[in-house]
Amino acid sequence: MSRMHAPGWLSVLVLVWGLWSLGELGAQRPGPRRRPPARSSKKEPPPPRPTDPRLVEIFREFLAKAEKLGAQYEKQRKWDQALEVYESILRLLPKYPPAVEAVRRIRAQMATAKRVQVTIRADQGWQDTGVILQPGKPVTILARGSWVVRMQHQVGPDGIAIPKELRDFNLGALVGIVASKDPKKQKPFLVGSRLSFVPREPGRLFLRMYDSNPADNEGSLTVVIQGSFETAR
Repeated sequence: MSRMHAPGWLSVLVLVWGLWSLGELGAQRPGPRRRPPARSSKKEPPPPRPTDPRLVEIFREFLAKAEKLGAQYEKQRKWDQALEVYESILRLLPKYPPAVEAVRRIRAQMATAKRVQVTIRADQGWQDTGVILQPGKPVTILARGSWVVRMQHQVGPDGIAIPKELRDFNLGALVGIVASKDPKKQKPFLVGSRLSFVPREPGRLFLRMYDSNPADNEGSLTVVIQGSFETAR
């Protein structure tokens, strides 16, 4: 089984669980409508666990097979598949400790799965990092160093108004953009010295200094990008 796409035994489990839940609800006869009680600050008790021996056995079989499959994917460093397995467990047993810990462990691995270092020059426009972001995959961008931003204008007594294109971020800041098929979604975002995020859309990552005309700037930054992403060949 290469992926965790609801095998037969899992479908049976979901069906049995659904029928059991409906039975519990049907056992309660509807009474006259009453005003709902005030919410208490106390935590609600967990839902009752199944007591039917055959249903309990299905739960045990599911957990045993799912945890074994998740461990295999982890060993193979197939983080996407492993995460899918453990999240499937948590959908049925939201607080199952081994699955909660496994999800935390896998997400930490995904956050540092790949590492790319690039140099971003101050005197150039958008620069291709070669990193292709994937939706739902965590990425961290770290920048170090310094560069010189120059802005020379001859002005009169009234000075100069700040150009509209320079009002969003600090002048000289490191900014990024994700080039996607939809131009409307290609909006610059602030990176600064550090940024951790999870992309919503796939696309190629470009970086530059925030300046209307970078040609007269000097210097460069060393930028490290780490996480789960693809790289251009």
